[in-house]
Amino acid sequence: MQPHESRIGRLFANLLKYLTAAILIYIPLYPKFPLITLPGSSVAIRAEDFLILLAAFVFLGHFLVQKQKKLPPLGFQVIIYLLVGLVSSLSAILITKNVAPLIVILHLFRRLEYLLVFFFVYYVGVSGWLTRRFLFELILLPAVGVFLYGVAQIYFGAPVISTMNTEFAKGVALVLQPGVQLSSTFAGHYDLAIYLAMILAFLATLLTFTKKRIHQVGLLAGYVALIWLFTQAGSRIGLLGLTFSVGLVCLMRKKLALGFLLVAIIIGSVFTSPNMVRRINNILKVFQSQAQSSLSVKPALAAEKNLGEVLAETALRPIQQDVSTSIRFDVEWPRALRSLYKNPFLGTGYSSISLATDNEYLRALGETGLLGFLAFISILIALGRGLYLRYRKAKSNLDKVLTLGALGVFSVFLISAIFLDVFEASKIAILFWAFTGLAMSSRA
Repeated sequence: MQPHESRIGRLFANLLKYLTAAILIYIPLYPKFPLITLPGSSVAIRAEDFLILLAAFVFLGHFLVQKQKKLPPLGFQVIIYLLVGLVSSLSAILITKNVAPLIVILHLFRRLEYLLVFFFVYYVGVSGWLTRRFLFELILLPAVGVFLYGVAQIYFGAPVISTMNTEFAKGVALVLQPGVQLSSTFAGHYDLAIYLAMILAFLATLLTFTKKRIHQVGLLAGYVALIWLFTQAGSRIGLLGLTFSVGLVCLMRKKLALGFLLVAIIIGSVFTSPNMVRRINNILKVFQSQAQSSLSVKPALAAEKNLGEVLAETALRPIQQDVSTSIRFDVEWPRALRSLYKNPFLGTGYSSISLATDNEYLRALGETGLLGFLAFISILIALGRGLYLRYRKAKSNLDKVLTLGALGVFSVFLISAIFLDVFEASKIAILFWAFTGLAMSSRA
């Protein structure tokens, strides 16, 4: 019986390996065409959902055949997170009654779907060094296709598939218009920018390890090309995360001169994108107007009005000069805090604070309360600690590159999550858990 079980185990392992490889290639390259749209909602089921579902069945079979008893990294934290999410969902459906039951359950399963990818890649990666190298190459390779399709959108009118609003999310093929940010194969310019920031973190890491001049030139050329594409996406938040991650990687490797060069390339490339320059100028004007308004408040005015009225007159008007900033401060973030106030421990449930909050931490507080927020943060803490310890103890250069690059990716997400719903955006969320799962599979 043992040989028979071994053959079945190898079959499941090989199936999981190639399904994982398919996920790494398919997710960044295939646009977000909806296959099934649920009536009365903005929820769409896409081809990648079926691919991940198939991988989940194979993973379950592999897990049962191997009779795994020990929880993998993050296993305990993820179980607690999902249990809290389930309790919060039941509370929203049965007690607060402020959500559509089907939609809130779908949101819960969507989080499970994304997190499962972490465990797929982890279990495939622990099988050996050659497998980790194979998967790492599949992480980098699709970036070439994303770059070429982005160029085709800019210069040859290649179709744009966007989910930036409910009409576009139906799968309508558009053409990139002048002044519109690039999205390439992704559903929006934010997603593209975060994806490129993750790949650039790995390229920066490779540059700190590579010694052959010809390899350095090739990596630097790829870095410059992707930086140029990144600036066409016009994401200010992505720019902040990218700059920090590249600086962190070079600092941890003590490659300060290289770090200055790579950051200088980022800054220089900003000026190749009029959209990026315009958006940066908009946010600078907000800060400038804020400072001028604060200084112009006269003592007599302050004495006549209460503090809240003074702040409203001096702070909100400058913020409203930039639409995306105004939406966050005036609408989305206060809405999340109101939900936290209604139910501090469990929140008001998934989907209860609309599709966007543009802050993952406030979203967790509003939808799942303090318990959900702490469960979410516990996953991030365990992941960050695990990546750092594996980097410090890694014996091979491949494992050092994987773990340090993943730390760069991790920093991109931590920073971007202050202003974007990065853990909810399907493409980049799936890839984040895939990249970090591979890094966590490295041998310490």
